[in-house]
Parts: sequence; structure tokens; C-alpha cells
Amino acid sequence: MQRRAVIAAVTALLVSVLGACSSAAQSRRSKSSPTYAADSVNARCRAQDWPQPMPDVEGRPFDPLGKDLMCFDNIEAVAPDGHDVMTDAGSGLGAWTVVSSTPGPGVKVRITTPITLELRRG
Repeated sequence: MQRRAVIAAVTALLVSVLGACSSAAQSRRSKSSPTYAADSVNARCRAQDWPQPMPDVEGRPFDPLGKDLMCFDNIEAVAPDGHDVMTDAGSGLGAWTVVSSTPGPGVKVRITTPITLELRRG
């Protein structure tokens, strides 16, 4: 439950930042540019065709809000000692590298598919 709260808080922060960027960009666009009522990360993710192939994140820095993982809402990121770094605010999410993923790269997954990432420091 804590993981979902952390994910929800981080997602809300990201949506807020993206909304501010979108508002600034929209004010610079001409009046003929289209606007998107449901312009949120969640809406864009849900509008995609699912299932999709699991991205290959192995060997890459762990970034739960990066373009490869931002649409998944059931991620467990396991450190070598077994704790989930998604529920440990002090772990420094960017301080980890993905060693492996379950399901593996290319496997068709949904937004809600449980994804486990094995991590290492660095």
C-alpha cells in the first residue's frame, strides 16, 4: 500500500510539472493549435494499445518515471538485500541499475501486469 502511495505522489508531482510546462507551451502556440482535455500521463498511458512488449530496461539506470516505465502501475524494484526501493524514500531511486526484469524484455504486458525489477547500486 505504501508503494502505491509513493507512486501516486510521484505521479501527481509529475503531472503537476508537466501541466505547468504544457500551460507555458500552450500560451506560446497559435490559437489554431489543438488542445487536449485529457493531457495527463495517466490518460496518455491508458489511451495506448495494450498489451505492449515489456521494454528492455536491463543494464539501464532505474527510473520509474522514465519513458520506459511510466505507464506501469505495479512495479516492484528489489534491491540486493530484498527491500523494495519504491517504498524506501531514502534509497535514492536514481542510484540503482536494473539487473533483470520479470517479465523479461519483449513479453506482452498490460498497465497492471506485476513487474519485478532486480536492482544493484550504481
